[in-house]
Amino acid sequence: MRRRDLLVFGGIVALIYGLRALPWDRLPGRGPRYADIADLPPFRRLEGSGQTSGATPAFVGLDPPSEDADQRRARADVVRVDPCPALFGTHVTPGVVPIAYFSEFRCPYCRALERDLDTLLVEFPASFRFVQHELPIFGPPSELAARASVAAARQGKQQELRRRFMRTPLVAEEASVLRVAADVGLDADRLARDMVSPDVQADLDRTRALADIFGFVGTPGLVVGRTVLNGAIPYALLRRIAEDEASMPDPVC
Repeated sequence: MRRRDLLVFGGIVALIYGLRALPWDRLPGRGPRYADIADLPPFRRLEGSGQTSGATPAFVGLDPPSEDADQRRARADVVRVDPCPALFGTHVTPGVVPIAYFSEFRCPYCRALERDLDTLLVEFPASFRFVQHELPIFGPPSELAARASVAAARQGKQQELRRRFMRTPLVAEEASVLRVAADVGLDADRLARDMVSPDVQADLDRTRALADIFGFVGTPGLVVGRTVLNGAIPYALLRRIAEDEASMPDPVC
């Protein structure tokens, strides 16, 4: 990554942390207002956020994925027809709002948002359902960790592995990934096989297609019910959006 890119990225990080520190819940008239995403009903964004479906992901340009652009567009076109199964899965529980979370292991402010999501799920355990999406955008180490995370889900230990990764210096080779996996009780041999399987690749491809159609400019990305968000937001605002979504009479999909 070039020095100029690092400076820009650092400025974005500082801005987002500064915005998180504002007392959004105490500012007058700060209730969220929404704008429909015209080509992706029933999804919406925060009014005035400037996020639009199909926007070019700004952070991806810092380290673009090495894949065929036509294939990537084709996958996005397929997912756009009916994004809900790829976004939230096929499990639907009446009265429970799904939250799709897009993360990257080297994202410096994903950790703060994850703590807020944990708080939300503890406060309202019966109201929301969490769906993890790995969106590696910072090169091979991120790709490796993402593959391990998706593969660990097949053994029911995705979040355990992710949290261990968060507490461990970045794992940059398969041997270190498998050592960490064994420490959290995963079958390391099975994990290694799954990491290179077509199913795991398909999961990552679907996540990339979703990021493209929702216009995510990096991580973290969230889709809380109908509401699409890119970047870290204050907990008070996250909770207010979640409550708005929970009050909607009809399911999102």
